[in-house]
Amino acid sequence: MQANPNYSGTAATSQGSETLAQQMLRGNNLVVKQKKLSLGNKYFLEDGSGRPIGFCHQKLLKLKEDIRIFSDESMGTEMLKVKQEQILDFSGSYQVTDSQSGELLGILKRKGLKSMIKDEWLIHNANREEIGMIKERGGISWFIRKFIFKALPYKYDILLRGNPVGTVIEKFQIIGDTYFIDLNQDPNITLDRRMAMAIGLMMDIGEHE
Repeated sequence: MQANPNYSGTAATSQGSETLAQQMLRGNNLVVKQKKLSLGNKYFLEDGSGRPIGFCHQKLLKLKEDIRIFSDESMGTEMLKVKQEQILDFSGSYQVTDSQSGELLGILKRKGLKSMIKDEWLIHNANREEIGMIKERGGISWFIRKFIFKALPYKYDILLRGNPVGTVIEKFQIIGDTYFIDLNQDPNITLDRRMAMAIGLMMDIGEHE
């Protein structure tokens, strides 16, 4: 996985070697499957071929979100953490850090009032410079979900510096949620795939906050 200079160097660790999170997801496709529990939610991450690449157990009733992504369900090896910056933050700003290298990869920030109408997130690099966004798609499906049938799946577009690099599409299910992240528009890996893992989780977690 090579760094892209347009992403301010966050596609590789400062030591120049790959961490486990980078090794686990090398491709352009990621699937996030949610399992609802009474005391939180479990998330299973897979690559495009269905190979398990990560696990997360979101605990409920926390003043600040502190989400950890592990290599598997045993939770023996932590790969990434997504931590809310402030308790009283209506918009929601989350630091994404590689747990093994300690590298701050970037920040995901939800646009508070605007997201009440149509969900929108900003992507910042480690220097807090805005470099992209995740936007909920509009059109007739958005109108139906917003005003008629709220269970209709979500669809998002991911853009970096104004250029489309991928999509996040939710699959309708009776129990639990499944999100498909497609980054085939980004063959040069301008979006760090570790950030893609965090985005896949936060599209579901942010939706239910």
